[in-house]
Amino acid sequence: MLPNPYDHIPSSALRPISGAVGDTVFHQGDPTHGLYVVQTGRVHLERVDPDGERFIIHRAQAGTSFAEASVFSEVYHCDAVIVEAGALIRIDKASVLAAFADPAFARAYGRQAAQQIQAQRQMLEIVGIRRAEDRVMAGLIAGLLEGSIVEFAARLQLSHEATYRALRKLVQDGRVMNPSRGIYHLHP
Repeated sequence: MLPNPYDHIPSSALRPISGAVGDTVFHQGDPTHGLYVVQTGRVHLERVDPDGERFIIHRAQAGTSFAEASVFSEVYHCDAVIVEAGALIRIDKASVLAAFADPAFARAYGRQAAQQIQAQRQMLEIVGIRRAEDRVMAGLIAGLLEGSIVEFAARLQLSHEATYRALRKLVQDGRVMNPSRGIYHLHP
């Protein structure tokens, strides 16, 4: 089952894809064919800087979409790399564009885009916080600790060592609870 608004797209426009860790869904500069919905697994959208260093610009997980802007572009502007094996659905670009004739689809697509913009702005604010302890606290408040501490650190653009130190300090200060290994909660 596809999330709203993609559940309005005809099944003839859907192409299932499965992939293993390290598989590339598309490369930067490839012609666009459509956008994708992650059914299971995880996909990172990545770019390469002038020094050849890869950096993640988006993390897509089960139930979310990625490459939405591709329906308005001739080429993909990044690489999509599978980081956790799973299943994807590619939704044909022409079918998405045709669906905009339906006001309900257009509103739902716009609402989804607005939510993604809000989330991205929140992340920019959080990673702009200089002190690791404050950044980690902001990340906890925002609910970004999903999965491992190493993944949390990467989302916050901190080393995992700095993240562990900040978490330890927040627990010592009584601002955060640590009921078991790798589990952290804000104090009520």
